[in-house]
Amino acid sequence: MTFLEKIKPHIISNDLLIQETVLHALHDYPNVPEEWTIELLKEAFTNKDKQSSILIYIDNMKFNEEAVKILLENIPRMDKTQIHLGIRLFYEIDPILALKYKEELLRYISEDDWSFYELLVNGTKEEVYFEYRETLQALENEEYHHQSLYIKAKKLATSIVQHGWITETEIELIIQAERNKPWYSYEGILSVYMIGLLEIEQYIPYLASLLVRDEDILLEEVASALIRFQSDDVVNAVGSYLKKSESVIFASSIIENIKSDQAVQALKDAYRCSDELEDQDMLIEALCHQLSKEGLPEVSDHMQKEYFSNLVDIEQTVYSYYSILGEQHPELMDWKLAALGREMEYRNNSKQGELSQISPIHNENKVGRNDPCPCGSGKKYKKCCGK
Repeated sequence: MTFLEKIKPHIISNDLLIQETVLHALHDYPNVPEEWTIELLKEAFTNKDKQSSILIYIDNMKFNEEAVKILLENIPRMDKTQIHLGIRLFYEIDPILALKYKEELLRYISEDDWSFYELLVNGTKEEVYFEYRETLQALENEEYHHQSLYIKAKKLATSIVQHGWITETEIELIIQAERNKPWYSYEGILSVYMIGLLEIEQYIPYLASLLVRDEDILLEEVASALIRFQSDDVVNAVGSYLKKSESVIFASSIIENIKSDQAVQALKDAYRCSDELEDQDMLIEALCHQLSKEGLPEVSDHMQKEYFSNLVDIEQTVYSYYSILGEQHPELMDWKLAALGREMEYRNNSKQGELSQISPIHNENKVGRNDPCPCGSGKKYKKCCGK
């Protein structure tokens, strides 16, 4: 049974702990069926207890025409405290589809954005490249990472790739120029992004070698690019980086999203070699997200430890893993109660305006481990302030 076949019965679960674990497991996985996005959107607007979690975690999924119609129908009815979670999804829509629904979307998307969409869809090569170069320069001129400018640059890069306006030779020249620099430029980072879009396999070993660098924006693109390949060649290239504390966060996020027997074995091997608690927690989370029974010995052994790190909701993850696989364990309900207790503690802290590292299920202000960090760094929360 494949990963998707195992997880499908649980994408709409009455158990909120399992529901959120499913959303975590699907967040960076590139092959989520479009009909699942529809099903999750319908559930979000039917079940308010799940609404914030679903809307936060489906931003990487494919939004087709039916998804746009569901958003347009339901966003006006949303609570004002959560409506921003729905509106932000309009910016994930393909510009061609957005232009088709321009009249309905005018109230949500600014005039400047519509001009930008027209450029992305109908602009000439010269016009798009001019805007791309201007945006790259603006990013380099910023003192700190400017996330909205970066998103704009990524959309321009996507348009360039989709129109076939860049060649592998041109990308190679950029990468060669970046190799010996102490820090990657934004042009270099976005070239890595383009490698992922084009799935140029010759770069797999080189991209894996970048995992030891201390440049999180670059590493986000490296991870995303390598996940796109969905190949055991990636597992082979990344496997050794699972065993290094300085690279395990990104390496484990890559391997957990390549659903293969070899990926499972790489995670098991890395766990057995690790003696750092935080590294072990991340490897166990990645192993659980594989939904393979082959991981049961390592997961069971790990749960015998007395302490866990704060980087992973380990009881929730393992409880959900056993439940989805239909496996029994004498401590299953203890894990569930521990996860629910942490949930209640977080909700109580949220009411007092405190920020916790563990994601609540019902809180509209929640920060998920895979969400952009609220500090504005552009990194994922678990790789930034959530460490």
